[in-house]
Amino acid sequence: RRVLFRSTMENTTTLPVFDTTAPYHIKREYYRDGFAAFQKKFVMKRNYVMMALFFILLVSFVVSAVADPSNKTAYFLMMICLAAIFMLWYNPRKQRRMVLDAVQELEFEQFTACNDGRVLRIRIQQGEDETEQIPESRIPLATAYVQEFEEFYLVCDGKKMFYVLPKSALEQSAEALPDQSAEEA
Repeated sequence: RRVLFRSTMENTTTLPVFDTTAPYHIKREYYRDGFAAFQKKFVMKRNYVMMALFFILLVSFVVSAVADPSNKTAYFLMMICLAAIFMLWYNPRKQRRMVLDAVQELEFEQFTACNDGRVLRIRIQQGEDETEQIPESRIPLATAYVQEFEEFYLVCDGKKMFYVLPKSALEQSAEALPDQSAEEA
C-alpha cells in the first residue's frame, strides 16, 4: 500500500457521479492511508521546509559556538532549533496516531454518499432512537482535491478536512436518503 503514495499528488482525480449508495463501512486501513496522503499533500511539505530552515540556523549557531565557546546564547539557540526540528518531525506522527484512535470508533458506523457532479454528500446512518441528528457533510467538488487509490477515493475539502470513500460503496446503490429532496428545495 505504501507504493500508492507515489502517484502524482498535484493532479486531482475526477470523482464519478453516482446516486445514493447503500450503507457502507470504512476500513481503518483506508483512514490510515488516506490521512497519510492528506498529510503528505498539505502538511509535510511545509514541515520539511521549516525543518531545513531550523537546520540551517542550527549549523550557524554551532559555528558561532565553536568560534566563541563562551557564547551561551548560541548554545541556548541550538537547543531551541533542535526542539523545533524534533517537534516538526514528531507532531505529524502524533497527530496521525490520534486521528486513527479517534476514527477507530467510526469503523463500525455506516455511511451513505451521493455525488451529483457538483457536490459530494456524505451522511452517517443514524438509528431512529437517536435524538440528535448529525448533519450531512457537503463537499463542493469544484474546490475539492480528489485522489484515487486502489480501493478508495480520498476527498479533501481544502486543508481542513478529508473524507474516505470506498470504491466498493459506489458499486451498490440505495433508495434516496430521506429528506434529501426537502433540503435541496
